[in-house]
Amino acid sequence: MNRNLSHALRVIRATMATDSTDPAAAIAHALDGVGLLIDPERSYGPVLGREAPVDQELTELEQQALAWDAACERSRRVAAIIEQGIGERAEFKTVRTDGDRILIALHITDQAQWAAWRQYFGISYDQERPLPYAVAGEGYRDGVRVSVVAYDLPQVRTAAAERADRPYELDGIVYDLSRPQRDAHGDVWYFQGQRAEDGMPLLSLDGRSERCSLANIATQTGPLTPVITTPSTQVTPVSGKGGEAA
Repeated sequence: MNRNLSHALRVIRATMATDSTDPAAAIAHALDGVGLLIDPERSYGPVLGREAPVDQELTELEQQALAWDAACERSRRVAAIIEQGIGERAEFKTVRTDGDRILIALHITDQAQWAAWRQYFGISYDQERPLPYAVAGEGYRDGVRVSVVAYDLPQVRTAAAERADRPYELDGIVYDLSRPQRDAHGDVWYFQGQRAEDGMPLLSLDGRSERCSLANIATQTGPLTPVITTPSTQVTPVSGKGGEAA
């Protein structure tokens, strides 16, 4: 690959972001201004080397090229680790690199899958982007930027809200408060009708009097999964509409 390509792309993108009546001319002048076009009147063009002689310092462009090489190599290593560690999971479809970032495709069939993947890649709910039949999110793994597309997630959320007797949506996850919720450690939490002033459901462990907010439980011990059995007699139906999914 032409070693000047990444620098040329940055120059072109920056020029396209400006207001110009003749974008093509503006790009050509911008490339020529940074020495990325060969002048036929000269016998040489800019040469980008990855290594400089011992007694010669690397130019800024050469330093950028070396940094880009290192970032791309790191993304390839992390992508290989991801595929080796979790590539056999049913919802995992593909992983590939795009320069210094990693692209992941998932097929989501259950909300808990997406909750676990968001946690794995450090994707917050406010970083999600809705797409037709999918949701995209940006996160990081071992310092490498990861772009994730979760196919069928919107349909899964809709189905979860329709199935739930008392749906409550928190950070894109629909919880059925009529059912106990099991956390990642195996503990079971029950909603007994109490809420905080802002409407956040308060849950307790095995009927204990101490209560924690659903938000804290999901953050600290999640992901949560509903206990698919006959609801416990300790569970009290939810009153009011605050926070309930449509």
